[in-house]
Amino acid sequence: MKIVLKIGGNEIDEAAFLTQVTSLVGKLRKANHEIVLVHGGGKEITGLLKKLGIETRFVDGIRYTDAQSLDATEMILSGGINKRLVKTLQLAGVSALGASGVDASIMVAERITRSGEDLGLVGEISAINVRVVEDLIRQFVLVLSPVSLDKNSGASLNVNADHAAAAMASFLKAELVIFLSNVPGVINAGSVLPRIQEREFEELKKNGVITGGMIPKVESGLRAVKGGARIAFITDAEGAGRISSGEIAGTQVTV
Repeated sequence: MKIVLKIGGNEIDEAAFLTQVTSLVGKLRKANHEIVLVHGGGKEITGLLKKLGIETRFVDGIRYTDAQSLDATEMILSGGINKRLVKTLQLAGVSALGASGVDASIMVAERITRSGEDLGLVGEISAINVRVVEDLIRQFVLVLSPVSLDKNSGASLNVNADHAAAAMASFLKAELVIFLSNVPGVINAGSVLPRIQEREFEELKKNGVITGGMIPKVESGLRAVKGGARIAFITDAEGAGRISSGEIAGTQVTV
């Protein structure tokens, strides 16, 4: 089974979270599943930009990225975080290979706007080198930074990690995609919503149930299943472990 896991930048530096993710990935590999682990790194990117005196701005949960911000983003994502995750997995006995979307043109993107606003050097995935990905995940857990290749200029583009995971799940026709968070799912009035359908999305945003970084997660779950992925969930590491064992957990996103 092909599985895409997405982990966010807010959780990556939490030792307990990484232990849970490493255990989950090891368990899935032992069951002969093929895994792409797409990661973000927003917390560390924001920290570096602050040190550099560069303002951080978001539009509907997507980071505006200028040339300086892109350099910092690529350094943090494709360098520091990517290799840290690879080393963590390999120390746990899981054979892993790190790459970004730029490598072997794994992910090709085109620049976009958001809500009519310019996002700078930010793109959406328009193509994925599926053959290369399939070859790699037969042998390794592919740990993937979402920085991707600009289709038009050949330079790098920043891609939201949730959107990159959705594109990967769609192009691979993955049987399962899980957007891992630091919460057990989408919360409404203190309880986890077991399911969100596409027709409910705008109303939940309007009512403040889905806000900030949860917006691209739900969007991405919808994109994934509409694009060809079989099942999409939003949950935490514990919930992902339960889902991988056939239990019910988190919030399933459906069309």
